[in-house]
Amino acid sequence: MDFIEFINQRHSTPPKYLVAPAPSIDELTLMINSAESAPDHANLKPWRFLVIDTDQRTALGELFVRALARKEPNTELDLLERERERALRPPMLIAAIASITPNHPKTPEIEQFLTAAAATEHLMLAANRLGFGTIWLTGSRVYDRYVMTGLGLQAHEHLIGLINIGTAAINTPQKQPNRRNVAVEYWQG
Repeated sequence: MDFIEFINQRHSTPPKYLVAPAPSIDELTLMINSAESAPDHANLKPWRFLVIDTDQRTALGELFVRALARKEPNTELDLLERERERALRPPMLIAAIASITPNHPKTPEIEQFLTAAAATEHLMLAANRLGFGTIWLTGSRVYDRYVMTGLGLQAHEHLIGLINIGTAAINTPQKQPNRRNVAVEYWQG
């Protein structure tokens, strides 16, 4: 399959369809090194990735519960349990982190966030090419500074997503994303 066809067939795999095995250390190294080719004004490398493997997912689930309970103290127990389970669905999570250089003379923060996002997409494409299913998830827990601090992020760092990764289960629905047939547009001045 050529590269354009590969990209056009890329799709997200819901976490409930991601099973073991997760990527090996060698596969993770290939995936993370793929991020290095992301467009990067001033060569700041404003991203990093934090792997949350099988054994650490329980601790992450507890962090999610604490964050939600702090924000909404009257949360019902079943909702807290659902929050805990979010960390346990895939066999591996990768925290995508934008590591921003504030007030950089050449590269505004928005460009650094975009670079971190491009690096994350490169990582996901590499994972897909290696045969793994992925989905980039966000939500209130991702943007919660309490969760970011619990993951060890510094003040200049922002969690931009949790990449759920694993092997797509045999019973994964083969639903292709709804693609638009986009026309080329030219600016008319």
